[in-house]
Amino acid sequence: MSFNNRYNLIFRKNKLIASQIDGQSPAMYLHASDLLLFDAVAQNPQQNLADLANNDWLQALIPGINSFQLQSRLQQLKSGHVISDGNNQEKAQKTIAVNNVAVADTALPDKLIVSKHLAFFRQQGQWCYWSAPLQQYIQCQSNDLILLTQYIEKPDFKNLVIQFGELISEQHMMQLMMQFLKSGVLIDATDIPEQVSCASNADLPVQQINQKFWWQNMAPDPDRIPIYFVPHMKNHYPLALGVLYSAIKHYENGLLLKKFQLIPINYLDPKAFLSGPYKKFGPGVWLFSNYMWSIDINMQISEAVKTHNPANITIHGGPSTPDYPQADKDFMNSHRSVDISVHGEGEICINHILNNISKDYTGKLIYDRQLATVEGITFRNEDDSKSLIRTAKRKRTASPDSIPSPYLTGCFDGYGVEVEAAIIETNRGCPFGCTFCDWGSATNQKVRKFDLQRVKDEIDWIAGNQVRVLWIADANYGLYDRDIEMAKYIVESKQKTGYPEEVVVNYTKNSTWRLVEIIKIFNDGGIISQGIISIQTTDEKTLEVINRKNIKTEKYDELTKVFYDLRLPLSTDLMMGLPGITIDAFNKDLQKYIDMDVSIKAYPTQLLPNSPMADPEYMEKYQIKTDDNNFLISTFSYTEQDLKWMKGMYHMYTIGDGYGLLRYLLRYMQWQHNILAVDFLSDLLKFTNKNPGKYPKITWAVRFFITDKTMPGGWYDFYQQIGQYITEQYSIPMDSGFRTVFLVSQYCMPDDTLSYPITVKIPHDFTAYFTAKRQADSKQSKYALVDYPPSNFQVSDPNNMVNIDMDYLQYDSHQYFWELHSPVSRPKSSSEFINEKSATGT
Repeated sequence: MSFNNRYNLIFRKNKLIASQIDGQSPAMYLHASDLLLFDAVAQNPQQNLADLANNDWLQALIPGINSFQLQSRLQQLKSGHVISDGNNQEKAQKTIAVNNVAVADTALPDKLIVSKHLAFFRQQGQWCYWSAPLQQYIQCQSNDLILLTQYIEKPDFKNLVIQFGELISEQHMMQLMMQFLKSGVLIDATDIPEQVSCASNADLPVQQINQKFWWQNMAPDPDRIPIYFVPHMKNHYPLALGVLYSAIKHYENGLLLKKFQLIPINYLDPKAFLSGPYKKFGPGVWLFSNYMWSIDINMQISEAVKTHNPANITIHGGPSTPDYPQADKDFMNSHRSVDISVHGEGEICINHILNNISKDYTGKLIYDRQLATVEGITFRNEDDSKSLIRTAKRKRTASPDSIPSPYLTGCFDGYGVEVEAAIIETNRGCPFGCTFCDWGSATNQKVRKFDLQRVKDEIDWIAGNQVRVLWIADANYGLYDRDIEMAKYIVESKQKTGYPEEVVVNYTKNSTWRLVEIIKIFNDGGIISQGIISIQTTDEKTLEVINRKNIKTEKYDELTKVFYDLRLPLSTDLMMGLPGITIDAFNKDLQKYIDMDVSIKAYPTQLLPNSPMADPEYMEKYQIKTDDNNFLISTFSYTEQDLKWMKGMYHMYTIGDGYGLLRYLLRYMQWQHNILAVDFLSDLLKFTNKNPGKYPKITWAVRFFITDKTMPGGWYDFYQQIGQYITEQYSIPMDSGFRTVFLVSQYCMPDDTLSYPITVKIPHDFTAYFTAKRQADSKQSKYALVDYPPSNFQVSDPNNMVNIDMDYLQYDSHQYFWELHSPVSRPKSSSEFINEKSATGT
């Protein structure tokens, strides 16, 4: 009976856990006392348990514990498979004892934390770990690990001395902690700021509320009908609702304000909304803007207000309010709380609707029969709520400037919470008709521009209110020369006010030189942004099915070289599950952009209710099936199992090339051994699915890295296992070329136990090799890596990436912020993802 060596000991949230790294069995929380139990059962369990109950260390941990309690705990550990009866195959790593690690005679830092990558394994009755700073395996005893565990749970050295001072000297404890610090178990966190991300609300200014626009300071007007605008997201201004508010407010010089009382757009959660404004002002008209991310909560609120009082009138519009006749009918029948649905643009339509809503002599809200003359809506027959009336299609707004800006007319002056993003439009419309998108069909394709000065004034308002993220909601930003002028204006605003810090856009499909110019302006101006090419797919058959043949992918290829030469960040969007796609075609897309060294973000295809793809005839023709959330799960070209594999391949890409764990290896295998990157990733996915326990560090990376962002035991072991896998799978022996690639990869991964910048000697000049291969026309590209001489390779961490929260880097990022900076790393935004305040803690 002994500790199961398939488990490692790791720390999560300062708690000790026994974890089977490959994830085949559940992890189990441990007590420090369990470490002594592991020692005791390795020989004579019954005798040792009796002796263990009187162990001074155990009594210091759990005073009064007895052998019966130890036996009970032993059974728990056996049930969790942490202790096994079988023979364990132990690792045979060469180690040195932790007490042989030489340390300086200095004071222990005030603040210590445990390394995120720390993991202990059992070897010959000792606990061992990899030390990246020392490039050596270190071993320690259970008592040493107990002291470490207790210190991590309560990081106060004085408490440690009080608890164990009679068993070990203070000097010995101090030296042990210094040795753990020197070997990378503990990290000096004295100068590390609290983990603050750009997307954290901690540093966002709370908007100063204009009391004039706060619902609590308004009195109900019994002669007017309240109109409620229902926001759904706390961290950004609801532009669509703001446009409606402005449209109603300014309609024919305020004509509707005689009949309606506009309740200010204040962010409140649903419960507070119903118990606050609604309770105060009573039944009225409710306006909802439905998007895929808001429709569920909107329907819940709509149902609640109609259930509370059927006199409320609910009006739903937005992209997720269906327009196709049958879908419209199904929507209204499925959601009985919806009184009126609006199809297409709503800012003119809403005024015509409100002209036909009034109170009857009892005070009940009604709409008159003239509502049937309002174009672009579906509503319930008042005489028979099950009967629906659908009106003629509405023409779109001729001039988008006809509605005053909600930002410039005070519509958001009372929003009153921390706001991270503001959305603006500089134009409306899309000249393309891609079937998966409702943009071109919704706007009838012709592009209409907003006045440039209005746009600049909105940027000024947003900067003046210290909004960190500017979202430009154009379908094709960069389509016009004036977009360059706007980019310059945004940078000027940043230089004057510090805002915005980040710009999120949808770049034009047929990309031109403007995209390069815009990204260069943003990058030089310290704006977080990136070039995004919305490829979706390069497969000719699929492009034909989705009506995207008019978008020339060759221009994207030209842009890639320009971005690479200028060292500007570039990424591409792909879509998984488009009708027409196959596994082979999706793999070719992945391979193409791996070869071009362009980051990929792939998204599942969702059936938007108003897109051409949602046309019943189109769905039938291409055999489209969806799940409950309207994501495509199969079409004529792929099965559900095929789609699952495509998602698995993208997952492997994200780990291997996106985050860069295998970025250099994939290219080396391709350049040196003629194994395509997608084939290597496919083989690795199949192998880990079939043999999860063979190389547990690889399996950990496949299963848990994206969410955990750590490598238990450090990167050295991971790359050692990758090498073993390559030899087994492809019969390729390890040589100095592989050692070079693994060293480069290992040091490019963030490691909180190392100090940066760091320079490492490598067997061959990888920078020269990589550069020559990327520039295929170079005379040097014919040479193998082993032909290059030894060199030094430097890695730096200018943005302190090893200490930031990797889950919240940007509001919207197509870049993978993980790999450290080196001569061969991909370019990133100049602002990189973390502002100076976060980086310095000031």
